[in-house]
Amino acid sequence: MSTYPGSTGGPAGWAASGATGPNGSYRNQTLKYQPVELSFDESVTLRTVFGHWCTAAFAATAVWLACGLFGLLTNGFDFDAVGPSFTVGGILGFIVFWLILLFASFTEPVSEWRTLLEDKAQASPSAYAAIYGALARRRIPVSAVPSRIRSDVLQPEAVSNRLVISSGRYVAYVSVFEYGTSLYLGWTMWRIRPGAVIIGTYLKDLLGGMLGRTGNVNQMLRTERPRAMREAVHSAVREGVEIAVQGVEVPIASTFGQDLPIVSAAGQGPAAAGPPNPPAPPAMPVVPPGQSAPPAAPAAPGSPDGNSPASSWNR
Repeated sequence: MSTYPGSTGGPAGWAASGATGPNGSYRNQTLKYQPVELSFDESVTLRTVFGHWCTAAFAATAVWLACGLFGLLTNGFDFDAVGPSFTVGGILGFIVFWLILLFASFTEPVSEWRTLLEDKAQASPSAYAAIYGALARRRIPVSAVPSRIRSDVLQPEAVSNRLVISSGRYVAYVSVFEYGTSLYLGWTMWRIRPGAVIIGTYLKDLLGGMLGRTGNVNQMLRTERPRAMREAVHSAVREGVEIAVQGVEVPIASTFGQDLPIVSAAGQGPAAAGPPNPPAPPAMPVVPPGQSAPPAAPAAPGSPDGNSPASSWNR
């Protein structure tokens, strides 16, 4: 059994750690064989490489033409005087071509999962902390960057709790936020590769295929860690779902080691400040020396000791 420091209440144990409760059916489903998921296939086709080359070539040509047109406009459409402009455009276009070809990123969707828990909006911080705590407790070899963002897009003063989980070229985005009185939990997983990796993968597979050193088996085996990462993220999010359903309180400060600040989304004002401090009780007037103090006010009804009734200041 695993517990969180500072957590209160709730049944013992986590269903995400075994085939019990609502997670039993999920565990049983994983025991069945399934078709190969092609979304994890990292192989690159010639069509993809050619399309990327065309994109870089189009951008470079556009830069070259823009420089030439600028030279024509500034020289009164004198074609004999625009040679330097086309030369500069050719140099800039060459640079743009290689920058786009090698460094432009390809973002490819891999998987996603989400659920909506009715009447569990108040469990948003605990579910968020439980997800991060599950990844840390199980020592999952990923980088998890937390952030809490106040946004008025969904509803006024709504806080979107996010985790950016990355490992190599794969990134998973976990989102936990209130949606009305319901609680949304979900994750999406993406593969991000720059153009240099795309071209290198194509050439490596092409050469390996010619030498008989690559094939479908090797292409699937090199995605074992991303598959394990996806299952780890999914298991952690399911644990957050269970925490919300059971009503277990998981403090954010003890899970993350500090209180996470809530920042404002881009284009909005600063995050709303906390409630103002209550006003201090009025000070008693100072009696000048040599004068007698004014008579005390009569005791309030229901106060046997002559003091004022109990209030929020003296409780």
